[in-house]
Amino acid sequence: MKKLILVIALLMCSQLAMAFSYTLEISADELQSKVSAMMPMEKKKSFITVILSHPEIDLTVGNNKIGVSSQIAIVALGGISGSGKVKITGLLSYDSEKSAFFFKNPEVVSLESEDVPPLLLPKVKALTQLAVSQFLSKKPIYKLKDDNVKQKLTKAVLQSIQVENNQLLAELSLF
Repeated sequence: MKKLILVIALLMCSQLAMAFSYTLEISADELQSKVSAMMPMEKKKSFITVILSHPEIDLTVGNNKIGVSSQIAIVALGGISGSGKVKITGLLSYDSEKSAFFFKNPEVVSLESEDVPPLLLPKVKALTQLAVSQFLSKKPIYKLKDDNVKQKLTKAVLQSIQVENNQLLAELSLF
């Protein structure tokens, strides 16, 4: 009899725990507006300035990664300037204290520019990597809304993040 009561209690607790989980669906358009608000992003170092603008979110990268393509403007000492396109990929991480998602381990996977001398491209890529690592990893890409009761309840733990059908699905739970 005690075992039966224990089994029933455990089943009820598991159902209760499931009741406190929530799958947050974030569309590519929603992410696009958040990332667009963060731009333009500018990084200066020594004699090179890199400016990223006009980002485009890509949720089809694979492995639950998120991609961001952006226009890049490069200005270097001596009147050297150019423009091009940069592609950045990374994962999302969730900070429960800030109730926000951050771009984790952003990586510059490609940098294209016809105007910049080939000798400068490695330095531009390194500076761009530094800029996105410092900037995108500290600015939230998405913050949970305090006025949404479900989102308020589920600020504790991120269970999983998946990218499906051009949407980011984040499963959050209290347990």
